[in-house]
Amino acid sequence: MDKETWLLWLLADSQLPTGGFVASAGLEAALQAGLVSESAAEGASNSLTEFIRDSAHNQARFALPFCSRAYEETAVRLAQASGDNNAADASATMTSVLEEFLDLDSYHHAMLSSNKVAMRASVAQGGGLLSLFIRGYALAECMSDRRGQAYVSIAKQLQRLARLGEAKAHWPTVFGFVCAALGISLAHTQQLYMFQFVRQVFSAAIRLNLVGPLRAQMLECDMHPYVSALLKDNAHLRVEFSSLDDLFGESAVYTEPILELYQGMHDRLYSRIFNS
Repeated sequence: MDKETWLLWLLADSQLPTGGFVASAGLEAALQAGLVSESAAEGASNSLTEFIRDSAHNQARFALPFCSRAYEETAVRLAQASGDNNAADASATMTSVLEEFLDLDSYHHAMLSSNKVAMRASVAQGGGLLSLFIRGYALAECMSDRRGQAYVSIAKQLQRLARLGEAKAHWPTVFGFVCAALGISLAHTQQLYMFQFVRQVFSAAIRLNLVGPLRAQMLECDMHPYVSALLKDNAHLRVEFSSLDDLFGESAVYTEPILELYQGMHDRLYSRIFNS
């Protein structure tokens, strides 16, 4: 078994300690508002599957371009830094990578500013993954080379800035960074990102008693063609904000504003079991 496959299985683990189990991506609010029907447990699962399909499409058009750009910016630039024999040049490259990452992360934060619930969930999960990387993967032998230590150094600086309130470390951008650090390919990073999101919503549906675990497995299996089509259509997108290449802001967009509104209602629920 190759190293990348092993790491993919580690990151795909449902027990990955990033805090994703406390987020429902707006499903709990949609359930209480009537957008998703509890009759899904009796076989009429159309409203649930439609919600998950719409949410996945929103992720592919909004969050995935951030994840992809964070991956490429760090992977390309740090590959150059690891080959620099001059310590000063390598340090300057690492500083530049961190600054570019912070700009990208800040842009993502600005685009989420109208949805406090989604913003909170993204920061919590991103911070959890960053902490997992620093306290777990960074100590592994596979990160002991010069390239790995460059990623670890940037991650520690990012965590320090986040604790000081000078950075946010959102889930999509940190996810791209960590996968690049671990040497996972961009294609597998994008696939893993979408898989984790879909599985997270199905997991929330089970705990909300919308579907049972066996039916959820069947429905999740049937999501494969749809998610594959989303990746085919959107994997090439990269969020662009530092030039006029995306003058109308179409590289990363919300495709389901109604779902965003429902998610923003989460804090107003009288009773709830999820944080978002």
